[in-house]
Amino acid sequence: MKSKHTCINDDLAEDVCNALDQQKSVKRTFPGWGRLHIDRRLPFLCIYIKPENRIDKGTPELILGQASYILVRERDSNNPSFKRLLEKISQKLESLFGAFLFFEFWTTNPPSEQSNSKVNLHFDIKTSVNNPPLKILEEMENGLLDINFNQENIRLSLNYDFDSQKHQIENLSINNQSGSNNRYWLGLAVNPVFRQGNTLLPYEMRLLHAGLTRALRRTFFAFIRNYTNQLPAHFHELGQRSITSNVLDIDKQLAAVKNQFDILFHVTPVNFEEAWTTFSDSEYRRIPIFKYRPRPLDPDLLKRKLYAIEIEHIEDPTLLHIFQTQREETSRLLGMIADRNTTNFMHGSMQVFGGVDKALLADAMRILGCVAAEEPSAEKIMLTAQEFKNRAQNLIADYQLQHSGFCYQVEIRKDIPGVLVSNGKLMVGEAGHFDKNKADATLAHEIGTHMVTHFNGSAQPFQQFHSGMQDHESLQEGLAVLAEYLVGKLYPNRLRTIAARVCAVHACINGADFIDVFRMLTNEFKFDPESAFQICMRVFRGGGLTKDAIYLKGLLELIDYLKKGGDLHILFIGKIALKHLRFIEELKWRKMLQEVQVVPHFLTAPLYQSRISRLQESESIIELINGS
Repeated sequence: MKSKHTCINDDLAEDVCNALDQQKSVKRTFPGWGRLHIDRRLPFLCIYIKPENRIDKGTPELILGQASYILVRERDSNNPSFKRLLEKISQKLESLFGAFLFFEFWTTNPPSEQSNSKVNLHFDIKTSVNNPPLKILEEMENGLLDINFNQENIRLSLNYDFDSQKHQIENLSINNQSGSNNRYWLGLAVNPVFRQGNTLLPYEMRLLHAGLTRALRRTFFAFIRNYTNQLPAHFHELGQRSITSNVLDIDKQLAAVKNQFDILFHVTPVNFEEAWTTFSDSEYRRIPIFKYRPRPLDPDLLKRKLYAIEIEHIEDPTLLHIFQTQREETSRLLGMIADRNTTNFMHGSMQVFGGVDKALLADAMRILGCVAAEEPSAEKIMLTAQEFKNRAQNLIADYQLQHSGFCYQVEIRKDIPGVLVSNGKLMVGEAGHFDKNKADATLAHEIGTHMVTHFNGSAQPFQQFHSGMQDHESLQEGLAVLAEYLVGKLYPNRLRTIAARVCAVHACINGADFIDVFRMLTNEFKFDPESAFQICMRVFRGGGLTKDAIYLKGLLELIDYLKKGGDLHILFIGKIALKHLRFIEELKWRKMLQEVQVVPHFLTAPLYQSRISRLQESESIIELINGS
């Protein structure tokens, strides 16, 4: 619903009350400056009055994350029609909820002399001396103190004095006119640490906006539970539920850029078989030369489009953070494509996928030292690419029984080694041969995880959930390897391979070349030459891709999450990272997200619970695999 332009008069008051009666949202803009936004019927209204005698840049934006607010100029606040508008709104909502809260927000006057000296964040809470909402003041104080603002100590003061600001709501005599003791006024002043003079400090602004939004929701939550006839379950319920067309448009533009490329597709060699033959013929002494697909895109032009997206216009701090971090990662991925086969590629890879810390390397070494390699099986049955494709298509058809929209293609390609999912399509290497005994694990990995999360993400209102949110790869690969375990097909050699990738990435980062890593894998860790070559190819492709370290990292982080009682099902809502769960929780409370549409088969299999229980009770992943 787009905002309508209207004047502040009695007709507006009548119009707003009619909309509230019909349980409709209210979005109105005022001539000159200001607006009214009521997402839905709620027993509070945030108020900002723009001062006439000074510039107050940035202050009104700090309450735009709330579900109910009004912004007006000081001259308009002196209009009797404005007082009647507030009276009508409060009267209507008090009759529904049993109480109503006016919350006013402003900034204190900045210091007369500007300096570069550090100024601590300071809040001044004000309320009515006659009818203070005492039951919520402690929660408000706690919420404000919890704001993470540059690791500063936050100062608070509480005053039952409302005469210091001439435009405060108490001075509008709302309570006196109505004669109601169930309408309350609460004011909050903040020193403008988010600007220097009239120049906004964007990082400070974002931190304060996010922290203040959360603190105020906690305050309104306490008010509703203590003073009204409602009992909301969580303070996040009080956030905005409507998604503006501006947010959806920004989401669409961002996804349009990211969907034009797939980093793995651009850095995976197209001459794998040829390179292996040449390397083998050289008796493993000559570093192979990998060939890649042409790049049918200009990363610089895509970056130009990316940064032309006006993400800064998003008013919701949670969505703003999600989209800003997404743009940051997309820009870095584009940089990796531009830097392919240069020394800069690995630096970009480490920014996106990270490196290998001491703990992860120690875990990998422990696995390689304790998990014995499997003996080659003489009875191994191999599937051709077409046979594997048929199995994949059958599994996709099974998922269509859960949701008819689960329609994905499986394509056999000459330029793919093994199996790769790209933009929702499963690509199978034509020359590949697939161990029949491990096919279920591969399908659970690629279809049961990557495709299912892509599909569930596409059901969400934001396209980032299926294109992939920032740092989603670690959880994606952790889930995919866990899926192999849950179908009973995570064998020792697979775990050893995942651990060896970590060691290979670590060696590559620290200056080892292809031959050095190959010899480490064959001599020290006893991998056969072809398996070692494949690990090296994956790590050295593009100029040094550190992504392969995240399989073990993601799996270990996921196991730790599950041991702490984490919910596995929610992780299939889309392509997310564990760090996004707090945002997912908030958006679910705000009724912005859909439930998981398709559940992987391995989460409903008869042995699921026993396997998860064993995982949660095991002391290490080594114990788990050795007991398989």
